[in-house]
Amino acid sequence: MAQRTVLVFDTDGTLLDARSAVVDAVAEGLGETYRHFDLPVPALDRDRIAAAIGLPSSRFFRDVYPPASVPAELTDRFVGEFEVRSTRCEVAALRRGATELFAGVEETLARLRERGHPLMLFSNAQASYFDAVVETHGLRRFFDRALSLEEAVRRRVARDKAGMVRHLCDAFPRAVVIGDRVHDVEAGRACGAKTVGCLYGFGDQDELAAADWRVSVPSSILDLPLAARESAD
Repeated sequence: MAQRTVLVFDTDGTLLDARSAVVDAVAEGLGETYRHFDLPVPALDRDRIAAAIGLPSSRFFRDVYPPASVPAELTDRFVGEFEVRSTRCEVAALRRGATELFAGVEETLARLRERGHPLMLFSNAQASYFDAVVETHGLRRFFDRALSLEEAVRRRVARDKAGMVRHLCDAFPRAVVIGDRVHDVEAGRACGAKTVGCLYGFGDQDELAAADWRVSVPSSILDLPLAARESAD
């Protein structure tokens, strides 16, 4: 009997090369937010922004700026405004073609589908940004389902990445989670899935040490023993 392994892909840093355009867009939105509240704009730390990529938005927009730069009584309003402005800048970057998929991503996804793998796409990003990524880069032709954390919470099907994996993989006997951050590996392991750490994204060798496999380019995923189809004797 054929048994299919479902593959669940993270988005930024796994399929989408967001290391420059998205980080710059977040920095732009952050600068706008300081000015909106008539606050001095500190030196914007792009490394700090990059390090937070992959976190749920509830944490991301609080982790990427120095807390001392915003009065405590303004924090919640500042974070809410920052999320709106940053997302607007990120979507604008997508619309003007400032982002691209990593080399080999489209060919890899096409080959995986040919081999019989159901493909799922998930992200901690806001729904509007995630939807823009999917639309701009034509990802729906590869993926059976695509889900952002914001949508998952709104639909009450999951509250975190592990819950999203469980929801997306419910009908399949085996799953592999593929991502570039420790959050992706942890989500897969929490669900009993195998995991692939993508070293070409935001994560590094140490962060992804717990993954079952690590790859340096997207096409290397094709060489892993993912077992799309197995026949029982």
